[in-house]
Amino acid sequence: MRVLLTGGSGFVGGHVARVLAAEGHELRLLVRPTSDTSFVDDLELERAVGDLRQPETLHSACQGVDAVVHAAAVLRAVQQGDFMHANKAGTKGLAEAAANAGVERFVYVSSIAARGPAPGLEPESPETPLHPVSAYGRSKAAGEEALLEHRGQFSITIIRPPAVYGPADTGLQAFFWMAQRGFCVRLEDGSNLIDVVYGPDLAEAVGAVLRSPPQELAQYEPRSEEGPFSWNDMLTGLGQVAGRNLWIPSLPGGAFHGFARCLEYWSALSNGVPLLDRTRVIEMRQRAWICDASSLTADTGWRATTPLAVGLKQTMAWYVEHGLA
Repeated sequence: MRVLLTGGSGFVGGHVARVLAAEGHELRLLVRPTSDTSFVDDLELERAVGDLRQPETLHSACQGVDAVVHAAAVLRAVQQGDFMHANKAGTKGLAEAAANAGVERFVYVSSIAARGPAPGLEPESPETPLHPVSAYGRSKAAGEEALLEHRGQFSITIIRPPAVYGPADTGLQAFFWMAQRGFCVRLEDGSNLIDVVYGPDLAEAVGAVLRSPPQELAQYEPRSEEGPFSWNDMLTGLGQVAGRNLWIPSLPGGAFHGFARCLEYWSALSNGVPLLDRTRVIEMRQRAWICDASSLTADTGWRATTPLAVGLKQTMAWYVEHGLA
């Protein structure tokens, strides 16, 4: 199958590229002239120069492919509107280009943030109406809605992973960095529940979807078999892979918000991307980010195979190897 992949120079997309290449798909990577593709430079793939912020550059990239896997996203931003511009408008432009090019399948790597947190301690169905609580979540939900405008023109699969971790991730890097130094800050009492998925396992889920018969619309939420975990569980695991008994100071939500605002302000001055922004703090304060992966398993046979302890160990090793922890 000929596949156009967005986000292939990033964390999730890079792992997806490796899985799809290993399964024999012909890969075309959408890249900007400034994209750092070092994570996938060892793979045999075609490069199509384009930019999701410039819809006119997407039409040629979609020509002649059977499927689009859209894994690119803005995860952290200084201005809240930046999420919507990238994650809604970019998805809308790509979906229109794919429809015009006669693409048969479109796989959108969305986020559990689009569906929203569970109201209790039981996961909601992936078909639950979306109820995001953050700017990032609203932008990913808007991306889903823009994609669904093309329902019937191609097969649509929406994958909403929870927190994704693994080699090459930057979102959770700060926690690994702190753990290596014997401490890790905790939001409030650390009892909040989260599901997680290891990056390479998530990539395998994308591969499983493309191996399975197309459906008009499928919505899936992959997760680790062991979850959900509390933040305290995650911090215990970080201490174990760092080989340290962590000092874990607890901070109130207001302190996290204040720190995020400072990082946003500094990032605006330095033209960078904040390690933590207010939308992430809003998400971190929710009681339960939990998923139901049963429909994904039933339709494709996929199951996450990486235990948390193994995934954390491999992620820490990658950070240490690259001087990031």
